[in-house]
Amino acid sequence: MPTTSNKMIGDFGGKPASAAMYAAIESYTLSLGSVTKHLTAQVSFSVNRKFLWVWAYERTGDGTLFLNVRLDRPVEEPRVHRVDQVSANRWNHHVVVKTMETVQSDWLKDLIRAGYEFAAR
Repeated sequence: MPTTSNKMIGDFGGKPASAAMYAAIESYTLSLGSVTKHLTAQVSFSVNRKFLWVWAYERTGDGTLFLNVRLDRPVEEPRVHRVDQVSANRWNHHVVVKTMETVQSDWLKDLIRAGYEFAAR
């Protein structure tokens, strides 16, 4: 029995709900300033360094995105799925997004903005 791949993807073309949520995240992120977008197996955004990664998996249902926001400190936020310290003064904040309401929320925008401000220093 063949197994289907479950690779990380940054192209949400076959997932209309995910694509709509991604478009809103991308629009907000690019509005923060001089941000560069990179597309590989995932989409990432950088200023002086990368601060935001967005992806889904091939077998993830439409309407789910995964985000990683890098900050210089851990942020206590119950809607953040997990926080990992990856090096000195580097913390990854993992967020699972399943609704447009979350995409448009102040707490998520504040988290992305904090990542942008950290990367812009």
